[in-house]
Amino acid sequence: MVLQSQQSELPIRHPDAGPSWTEEILRPWCMLIAIAPLLAIDILGASLAPETPDTVAGRLLHQLLGFFDVPPMLATIATSLIITAVLLSWHLMQRDPWRIAPRIPLGIVVEGLVWAAPILLLSSLFSAFALAGDVTTDQLQSLPVTDRILISVAAGLDEELIFRMAGIALLHTIFVDLLGRRGATGALLAIAGTAVLFAWYHDPGLHSAAQLVFTFLAGCYLGIVYLLRGFAVVVWAHVLYDIAVTVLLA
Repeated sequence: MVLQSQQSELPIRHPDAGPSWTEEILRPWCMLIAIAPLLAIDILGASLAPETPDTVAGRLLHQLLGFFDVPPMLATIATSLIITAVLLSWHLMQRDPWRIAPRIPLGIVVEGLVWAAPILLLSSLFSAFALAGDVTTDQLQSLPVTDRILISVAAGLDEELIFRMAGIALLHTIFVDLLGRRGATGALLAIAGTAVLFAWYHDPGLHSAAQLVFTFLAGCYLGIVYLLRGFAVVVWAHVLYDIAVTVLLA
């Protein structure tokens, strides 16, 4: 699920020069290692705290898998399993090295923190809406801190899997391969299209104009971050934003 715009353009370098920082963080194995703590939290939360409210994206995915008779226990951790399978398969196909420097996953987390800051600034212009589906900020703040963190992690993984990794790839394929748009145009249309769906997903009843505008702009922003910096960075940005809104700023 990688777009042409995410494939590193290799500049002419000295033969002994290593890959650039951007090339490093866009490697699927590096992305998987960077979000491994979040995947572990998501799996443990689903296993040890099943009473924690689920996100809409998570429920829809569970229902879809239930239709195919996937065991409920596997369905509850489906997001983490799918992300792991996609990134690991991608890594094996690219035949990248397994060994990575510790600074790379740590740097991805730091980038996620940096990229989360503009969303916080944007939210201050509207209201501090959590990007967690139909779970409102007020509802989240009424829950224990551990539940808020679990929901923030689940929302970041579920929504970035559906709207960025899958959604942008699907719309990009439609616009470029089926409708014949240029790659850059297809990427912009895919970002805008998934942002519209992202906004509707967070307010399907269209009750709040402020929330719709904020989540649309946030969806556009996260789509750009995804294409420029990769899946791991956008997941960390999403998760850290939600934690900031529901825990630190509560």
